[in-house]
Amino acid sequence: MSETMQAIRLYPAPAGSDPYSVSNPAPPSGLHLDTIEIPKPSAPGEVLVKIKASTIVRDALKWPETYAHEYLTMGNDLSGVVVEVYSSEDRNSKPKFKVGNEVFGMTAADRPRAWAQYAVVRESEIASKPRGLTWEDAAALPLSGQTAFEALFVRGGVPVPSEIAETRENKVRDSPKPDSKNVLITGAAGGVGVYLVQLARIAGLHVTAATSSNARNEEFLQSLGADECIEYVTSKGQRDVYDLIIDCVGGEPLIDAWKAVKGDGKLITVDSSSYNFLEEHKKRGVAREGVEAFFFIVEGGSESLEALARFADLGILGVFVLKVYPLARAQEAYEYGNGRFTGRGKVVLSI
Repeated sequence: MSETMQAIRLYPAPAGSDPYSVSNPAPPSGLHLDTIEIPKPSAPGEVLVKIKASTIVRDALKWPETYAHEYLTMGNDLSGVVVEVYSSEDRNSKPKFKVGNEVFGMTAADRPRAWAQYAVVRESEIASKPRGLTWEDAAALPLSGQTAFEALFVRGGVPVPSEIAETRENKVRDSPKPDSKNVLITGAAGGVGVYLVQLARIAGLHVTAATSSNARNEEFLQSLGADECIEYVTSKGQRDVYDLIIDCVGGEPLIDAWKAVKGDGKLITVDSSSYNFLEEHKKRGVAREGVEAFFFIVEGGSESLEALARFADLGILGVFVLKVYPLARAQEAYEYGNGRFTGRGKVVLSI
């Protein structure tokens, strides 16, 4: 008899109803706790992980990948322990991970499977778990942290710092050098923004953090390393100030960014509703020639995870968890994570 596990799966729409889709997203009540067979690694580079924690991601029930097939097991972020590796007859094929290794990571968007007690993941999707983080903290880092990492270092072209001497006990840094690049981060207090501020600080940039309210966010963002904190209304009057702008909110702040970025600078957005902003802004006449502008979706991978783990182990990258739910309460957790709440950090499933 096959071994079984518990997993959260999305059930199809009730009989007689329109099928669930991006245009007709499933309600949280469609999420059910099931007992299903434990999967097994079936190809080189695959490992079976006993999941310790995963995260709730806002609007996951509106993603097209969620409706790729029926009875989908949800969840991409994960932390856990490797319990099995794919056994290959090729003696030259050496697994990257061993049974017992503690790992964290994120499965590809089209391969959700982390809201379960076990999941098969690819070696390229995980890295060694930061030693100083709890299971919940480690699970909260991959999606938001890698999005910030790729925006700043991969897409933004900022060099990844290789030598860092700071520790949690010595977080005060020197002022940015006169020739440091200026970066503006909109939505700086949000899920991706908090990592952008920290990573930009680690990289030695002059960091301006923009939000809707300084009264609510300034002290917090300064503690993360922001050199300046401004409200969106302030950015409207700026002209040719920033070498790089990374937008996390879209809307008017993204429109205003065209004037605030330097003529040879970069404008990047990770706001999902702004996927076609370049085309729209050209039609509206707000886009500027010479500015490199684009939207991207995080790819993830071992390199970014390993860098994030190194920063976390040095104590210079903080992780934020707002609330933790058990796996059986995933429906409640999703409703909470997609509602209006105060506080900072991820909603996490402890498994």
